[in-house]
Amino acid sequence: MQRRNFVKVMAAAATPWARAESIDPKAMRDLAAAVLPESLGRKRTDKISADFLKWIAEYKEGVNTAAGYGHPRTQTVPPNPSKNYAAQLGAFNGVITKESVAAALEKANIDRIPNRPNGRHPATDLIAYFYSSPAGEDFLYGVEIKRNDCRGLASSGQRPKRWT
Repeated sequence: MQRRNFVKVMAAAATPWARAESIDPKAMRDLAAAVLPESLGRKRTDKISADFLKWIAEYKEGVNTAAGYGHPRTQTVPPNPSKNYAAQLGAFNGVITKESVAAALEKANIDRIPNRPNGRHPATDLIAYFYSSPAGEDFLYGVEIKRNDCRGLASSGQRPKRWT
């Protein structure tokens, strides 16, 4: 019995890696270049797509999330949103442009960006991933807020530096 449980646990742990491995990194880089702001530049969009693929590979579904103050009900992380990404990226047949992405989103009847990646399409999930990240927040405000970093008390009175 214990060996069977071990095999189940190992298979569940390997699934996200297998899913991330089946996603074409070049297609994801091209998608990022098409859907993220051009002002980021190709080097940054490539980095964002690599970070997104890493996030997918390390995703742990079913994990308890922080309940937060005043929210005593514990919630769990939903299933990995990437299960259809390889097929959806493959549907572009190697040609990922703003127009082809817009057509794919229209065909999938997607009219808004989710708060967090939800698995409906890699384009909207990539955008949601970026804009919910500290780097995306810095980009939006044009300053280095660095939400998850501690600047310390010495610099707490200073305005954040401009984002570059």
